[in-house]
This record gives sequence, structure tokens and C-alpha cells, in this order.
Amino acid sequence: MDEYAENGAEQAPASDDVQADAYRFVLDTVLDGMRANVYVTDPATDEILYMNRTMREDYGLDRPEGALCWQTLQRNLDRRCPFCPVDKLKAFGEPGHVIEWEETSSKTGRVYRNCDSLIRWVDGSLAHLQQSVDITDVKTASIDELTELLTRRIGKGRLQARLSRAGDEGDVFCVCLFDINRLKEINDTFGHAEGDVVLRAAADAVRGQLSGDEFAFRLSGDEFVCVVEGDAAEARGKMERADDQLSHRVKSDLRETGFCFGVVEVHPADEAELNDVLTLADERMYEQKRRLHIGRSVARAEEALARHAALAEEDVRAFEFDKSLLYDALVDSTDDYLYVCNMKTGVFCYPQPMVEEFGLPSQVVADAAAVWGSHVHPDDYQAFMESNQDIVDGRATRHCVEYRARNRVGEWVWLRCRGTVVPDANGEPCLFAGFIANLEKKNEVDPLTGLFNKFEFEGAVRRALETRADERLGLMVLGIDDLRHINDRYDRGFGDDVIRIIAHRIQSALVGRAHVYRLDGDEFAVVARGDDAVALPDVYQALHQAFRRQQTHEGKKFYCTLSAGCAQYPDDAENYEDLVKFANYALEYAKGHGKKRRVSFSPSILAERSRTLELVERLRDSIEHDFEGFRLVFQPQVRAADGSVIGAEALARWSCDACGEVPPLEFIPLLEESGLIVPFGAWVLYRAMETAAQWRAYDPDFVMSVNLSYRQLDEVKLVPSIAEALSLTGLPPANLVVEMTESCFASSEEAAQRLFAGVRALGVRVAMDDFGTGYAALGMLKQSPADIVKIDRTFVRDIQDSTFDATFIRFVVELCHDVGIRVCLEGVEMPEEYEAVSGMGLDSIQGFLFGRPCPPEEFEQRFLAKTL
Repeated sequence: MDEYAENGAEQAPASDDVQADAYRFVLDTVLDGMRANVYVTDPATDEILYMNRTMREDYGLDRPEGALCWQTLQRNLDRRCPFCPVDKLKAFGEPGHVIEWEETSSKTGRVYRNCDSLIRWVDGSLAHLQQSVDITDVKTASIDELTELLTRRIGKGRLQARLSRAGDEGDVFCVCLFDINRLKEINDTFGHAEGDVVLRAAADAVRGQLSGDEFAFRLSGDEFVCVVEGDAAEARGKMERADDQLSHRVKSDLRETGFCFGVVEVHPADEAELNDVLTLADERMYEQKRRLHIGRSVARAEEALARHAALAEEDVRAFEFDKSLLYDALVDSTDDYLYVCNMKTGVFCYPQPMVEEFGLPSQVVADAAAVWGSHVHPDDYQAFMESNQDIVDGRATRHCVEYRARNRVGEWVWLRCRGTVVPDANGEPCLFAGFIANLEKKNEVDPLTGLFNKFEFEGAVRRALETRADERLGLMVLGIDDLRHINDRYDRGFGDDVIRIIAHRIQSALVGRAHVYRLDGDEFAVVARGDDAVALPDVYQALHQAFRRQQTHEGKKFYCTLSAGCAQYPDDAENYEDLVKFANYALEYAKGHGKKRRVSFSPSILAERSRTLELVERLRDSIEHDFEGFRLVFQPQVRAADGSVIGAEALARWSCDACGEVPPLEFIPLLEESGLIVPFGAWVLYRAMETAAQWRAYDPDFVMSVNLSYRQLDEVKLVPSIAEALSLTGLPPANLVVEMTESCFASSEEAAQRLFAGVRALGVRVAMDDFGTGYAALGMLKQSPADIVKIDRTFVRDIQDSTFDATFIRFVVELCHDVGIRVCLEGVEMPEEYEAVSGMGLDSIQGFLFGRPCPPEEFEQRFLAKTL
């Protein structure tokens, strides 16, 4: 084994050559092809080490390497440039920090945006890297002519730069998006010249509130963005003061002009994306705008009620609408209470049965918000007004909302209102028509959401299959991912609010002849007929986008996603039972393969499901019959320095007569999902400890490693059961290591931390398995409760060719040893791999090179008996 260590030492220079070749490839092939200027200098001497072709051509240089940068790139200087950022970068010490700045070159007369940082050079020393982009043309076209604010392109570029350096600067800042109220009305009434006056006044008012590095830009016609340092309270104060000043900068007949705004607070650790920040700011701005519009609508409604909303008889006869568009609007609806609205005048026409049931003044109503709104239940009034305001504001062309309304005799009746906006030839809203469905029977309606319940769902699907057997029908079952986390964090009342919110979002996303139903718990069903059945993926995509970021309700933040399973009639199933079953199978598959996704049913899902059900039953049968078919095999763990065996990892195997040998990657997850992992894990732990106690006769220091499942961590009896097994087997605690995946260590839950502490209090060591696979950060090792880190085998596969893998292993070993953690490397299979890692300071190694998992008798004969 010493031979391997010596060969590894001799290979080090070759490794350096490989790294140098990699650098040269990047320099000559990649950087030379960049359109930006790139050069590298020695930060101690200012000597140019490298310059790419673009920069050499820009500055008219041939071979600048070896010259001093300030003599070569500037005019009339006898020392380093006074604005050079190298000293600031050196103050940081290590690479990883970036300084952005702008410079007008005395050599070329052009304006450049520079990004400077420190990097590791070919020889391992620190070097200064600068990347420059010529922004001369951009700088000359960076100001919006009307408002004298930054243009959209320049402003978004500066905002992106501010987001990028948020972590380095460590300060909170805010992004505010605002737009002008009533600008279209101003343009239509007073002319566009007056509208421009308002835009300039708004820009001036906001600019007057900014200071230091704060800036604003025009995002679109009447939308603006400003970036303000400080928290949301400070940003809101500045925006409110600017809004107040705006009214003093315009004519008296425009004094009601103002703007609505949304504020997003950005923290250093957010890693926020520009588009996400602007979208969230827009959503918050619109919430304010909608409240403003609803307030105005309510005020108008109160005035209308005071003077009566029913029109004169001649006005009723004069009511007209474009009947050629009526069919297009109503074809997407079903027949109940049909309504039509002329969007040009705002006048509604309701059917006579609805007039009679709810005591409306007439079929034709001038101010429906006042007349019909007065019948809506107070608890549902806000949702009713918001949904209608979305139509009025042009933010939605489809309308779907459920609420309670009081009928003529004072009873509250659940209604579902759906409609469609149809534009005219010029694209302007012309007709708004649809239906109001009386949900009637209370036992058909889910009391929490107002949706039809699972019984009505079954009846509707069965009727559709019986009466329209030749028509396609699509079913999508939606499930809320991890709703229990929201219930645990807040309470079930808040969880019910989330269910109601999601129910409303699903309704808003529906298309054509699609209907949504509330099933059990956190599940919904969407049923679509005909050509609309193929649009179910679009419905899911709209929901996926709506819930891809954190939500806020009543001041509380929550995050949830949706998974979906789809099945189609007649392609996937020919009857109700199979259609529902297959959609649910697809949903289970979606949740079991990462969640927040939509999966369509396929025969392979059914085959997998059938095998899963069979395996679970056979696993249960095996466990109930004294773990029949289960066995343990053991893989040696060796000392890295000399390859001598110091312990083993116990691994489970299972076979049965019907299925043969089943791989652990298949049966272990089934044990976890079914909860059978708890008794099974206790059996594995005891049998492994019993075997280790026997093998101590060969080596008193022999260590047995046993894997624990994440499901076992939920068991309050885990630590007592380990203690009992130690007592029964007589195995000293120092001879046992329990392994858990790094995802368990990444958890900050108090219960997990208490469990780690309890295990270590017994004297048993804890190992972090599969380290490097994505859950844990390297910095976590500094406060990790792990005694041993096992580096995942993926870092060994390309160790001979991958500089990254080798560097990663060395770094982990060094960091772990600094904090007293031992390191084991998994997956070493070939002598060449052992040679490559033998000089890295590892404590132990595990892999096929030293032995495959084998039965206890074979392990004892091959690895232990010869030690006596």
C-alpha cells in the first residue's frame, strides 16, 4: 500500500500541468473569443500577465504581457492609477469579491464599465482580473427624454447590478414600482400634452425624494421604478411624500391625480432575480390600485342606491347590445341565470327568473355593482368586488367567483358567477356575458370553499360519460404539497384560508367548459370537456406560476406548491372508476417524484403502482414473519494510510419467492413510505450490533456503521432503543457509528438536533453520509454534530481527470480536520483512484477495491480471521 502513496506523490506535478493546461485552454480559447475586454495583472507589481484579443485590438497592442498596466492603458501616468480598485480587493484577502465601476479611458476616449476581482493564477498566486465592457453608446442614450429619468434598459441594468452586489454590501434596499392613476382618463379628457405634464410632475416628485446612490427609471408608458436604500418603511415614506407632492405640481382640475405603488424589500441573503422582484412589486402595486378602485366603486354604488338604479321604461326598451357576439360569450358557459353587460355603457341585463328570485328592480340595471352588490353576503363582498374590478381594469378577460347572495325571502344562496369579455374589432372590451349558477342544495356544496363537493363531482362525471360518450373528457386531480407545514406553523384555521385562496386561484385559471370541485382534504378536481380537455396543462401552468413564490395573507407569509395528476377519457380509461383511479395514481407519482409538477397517466405508472402495492404487502408479510427474506451483508471500511480493515458498514438485502432479489433502492423507499422502516430499522440495528460484538474477538476496536432512515428520526424511542441494544449485545458505544444523509443534518428543526445530541450522549458516533450531494453547505460543517463525514462516491468517478473533484476532497478533508471531524471517502474501485487520493489526508476509505458487500461468514473469513 505504501507503493500507492509514493506513486500519488510523484503524480502531483503532472496534476499541476493538467491544471495549467486547463488555464491555458480557458485563456486562449474562451477569453480570446469574448467580445469584452479582459486582462490579468500581478497585484503586487501591476505587471500584465494576460490580455485577450478583443482588448489588444481595442487598445492597438501587440504583446502587452510583461508591461505595467498603468503605463500601457493610460496616458501621462508615473504611478498606479488613483482610481485602481486593486488595494480594495487585496483588503478582502481571498477571491470572491467583485468591484464594479465606470471609467473613461484616457487612451481610447471611450467609457467602460469595469468588473474587477482577485483570482487564483496558474501558479496558485493571487492575480487581478478585470473585465471591461464599452458602454459609450449606452451612456449617450441613457436618459428618457420626457421625464429625464433613466431609460428602461439602463435602469434595469443598474437594478440588476444592485441586486448582484446586494450580498457584498450587506444592506437592505427596496424596489418600488408605481404607475399614474387615471392617466388614460386625463389623456382622453384634457389631451396627451396634459398627460405628459403629469408624467413629468410624477418623475420630479419622486426624484426629489432620492439621495445618494438611489435612482429611478421609466419602465413603460406610465410605470416607473425607483431603487431606495433602507427598509420598506423608509421606502413607503418616500413614495407617500412624493405622491402628496404630485398633487401640488399639476393643475387644479387634475388634483385627484396620484400614483399607486408596490414595495419589495431586498435583503443580502435573498439572491433575488430581477424579473421576480419587478413582478412581485407589480402585484403589490396592483393590490393598492385595486383597493383604490374598489373604494371608488363602493362610493358610486352608495350614490346610485340613493337615487335608484332602475332605468325608465323607455330606457329599458332602448337597451341594445351586439347580438352577434352573444353566442361567442355564452358558448363557454352553461344555462342557468344568463347575464349580459354592454361594456361601453356598463348597463347589465339579467334574466327574469333571477329578477324574481332576488327581487331586483328590473331586468336592465344601470349600476349592477350597487344593485346586485347590495345582495352579496358581507363576508363575500370583498372577493366579489375584487373579481369584478379585475374585469373593469382589464387585468382579466374571464371571470369566475363564488359567493352568497340574499334572495327575496332573506335566505343566503351560494352562487357561482362566470363570464367572458369579448372585444370589438378594435380590440376594446365590448361585451361581458356569462351565467350565475344557483348551487341550490347545500349537500352538494363544500362549506369551506363554496365549490361543488366530491359527491357532485362523481355525479357530474358519471352523467357526462353516460350522456356524452362520444366526447373527450379530461380529469386533473390537484393536491397541495405539504399543507401540514402551513398548519404546523400557524394553525388549521390559516390552513383553511390557504385552501380557500387556492380554490379561488383554480377558478380563475379555468378555461372553457371546465369545472372545479373540492375533494377530500387538500385535493381538488378539475373536469374539462371536449377540446377544453387538452388545455388542462395550461390550467396547471397558470397555477404553477401563481404559486412559485412566497405568498402573503393577512400579514402572514406562506409558501405552497401544487402537484397534479391527469387522466383522459377515453384514451386512458373508459369508465368513472378507472378514470379517477388513474388520475390519482398520476398525482401520487407526481408527489413521489419531486412534487410541484403535473404528470399524465401512462401504462408505466400503472405497472409501477401494481408492483409497488405487491412489494409493500410482501414486505409487510416478511416483517410479520420474523423478517423472513431479509439478511445483512457487510462492506469493509479500511484505514486510508495502509488499507487495513478497521470496520464495516451493514447493508440490508431482501428477496422473496414471487419477486426474487429486490434492490435496496427499490424496497427501502417503500419501507419508509409505509412506516415499516421503523421496525425494520430496529431489526437491522440490533443484528448489526450483535455481529459487531462477536467480531470484537478479532479486533477490539472494530467499528460497525449502520444507516438510519429519516423516518426513524421521527421516533421518540430511537435513542432508548439504541441504548437497549447496546446493553443487550454488550457492544461498547465507541464501536458503533450511525449514519444519516446530509439532508438530515441540514435540518434546523429542534427535534433533529435533540436526537443528534441524544445519540452522541450515549457515546455513539454520528456520520454524515452522502456528503456533497446538494443539501448541506460546507460552512455547515463548522457547527455540525457529525463526528465523521462520508464524501459521496460521485467525487471519485472522475478523480483522475477532474481538478474540481480533487480540490473538493482536499478542501473537505482540511476543513473537517480543522474542526475535529474524521473523513471517509466512498466509492474507490480502482488502484488508480486510490493512488489519486492516497495523499489527501483521508482517515478511511470504502469501496469495491477493498471489498464488495458480502455475507457475515465470508466477511469474517476474508477480512478478520487472518488478523489473528
